[in-house]
Amino acid sequence: LDPLAVRRAVMTSCRMKAAIVAADEREAGQREILNFGHTFAHALETETGFSERLLHGEAVALGILLAFDFAARLGILSNEETQRVRRLLLASGLPTAISSLGLGPGAAERLLAHMRKDKKVREGKIALVLPRRIGEVFVMREAPSEELKAFLAAST
Repeated sequence: LDPLAVRRAVMTSCRMKAAIVAADEREAGQREILNFGHTFAHALETETGFSERLLHGEAVALGILLAFDFAARLGILSNEETQRVRRLLLASGLPTAISSLGLGPGAAERLLAHMRKDKKVREGKIALVLPRRIGEVFVMREAPSEELKAFLAAST
């Protein structure tokens, strides 16, 4: 990787995140999008015991891909965009499948239980930051539980 390009990407990302946080200190609006991939990621981290088995950045990368996969399953975006993200993560050496973690039987139910404890859950409803397309996300305030459970079961 070109060190100057990496530095520029990191600096641009930091500036963008700082601007979003400054504009929404209490996470009441736009700042929620910074949680992209984190609901899935935190469930995976909990399930793997917050260990070196799955580092935070790896969990978030996998969580972002899961958000793409789930959005594609719901018909929100094309599989083509999801596959583009998957290829990028594979090329970067990041995990691209829950099944590679070896979570064992009942993993889907445990992951869903972890997701129900997320800070964004309101009145028992799981909120997810999902992509409409690469570069554009939205907050789904009430992810369909049965569809999410079936998705996790198919992914583990």
